[in-house]
Amino acid sequence: MTPESEQYMKHRFPGQKPGEHIQLLIRKHWVIDVKIGIMLFTLGFLPALIGIGAEIFTWDGGLNDTFLTVFIFFMLYLLFIVTYAYMKWLNEELDIIIATEERIVSHEQIDLFHRQISEANIAQIQDVTGTQKGFFQSMLHYGTLEIQTSSSDIFFLIKHVIRPYENARALLDIRDAYMTHRR
Repeated sequence: MTPESEQYMKHRFPGQKPGEHIQLLIRKHWVIDVKIGIMLFTLGFLPALIGIGAEIFTWDGGLNDTFLTVFIFFMLYLLFIVTYAYMKWLNEELDIIIATEERIVSHEQIDLFHRQISEANIAQIQDVTGTQKGFFQSMLHYGTLEIQTSSSDIFFLIKHVIRPYENARALLDIRDAYMTHRR
């Protein structure tokens, strides 16, 4: 057991086998939260500021039916935008790769009610690739992690992952330790 895996001892996941310990948890980078926040601001609060500014300049001092109708539709629009942003955040936040000493499990949230769970034996890992493209990914240390297994159709891919190179190396180390102890 590595020192890194001791921090995951308190975590459990659905389908965890008795005696199986989490060696590595791979989650997405916080930059996803910033992207969703910018989207929420652009789609929600920027139109609100424009609407408030337009109302201030055209306000005649009273509340008429047109103002109340526009206000109600705008509140419904904001409710829709906040719900959409929450679903986008949830879809990104629930994507996780769990590596134990025996297997690798990928939990991928595709839509609100669509979740895909894939798993493979840790010995089946053939290739792990960490990729960082562009200025922001290099400066903020996030990128894409691709895990190819010996089966032609099992392929794990997670984008916007924290420290893709270190996670790729850690997965290969876990695989090597498994192969050494198995012999």
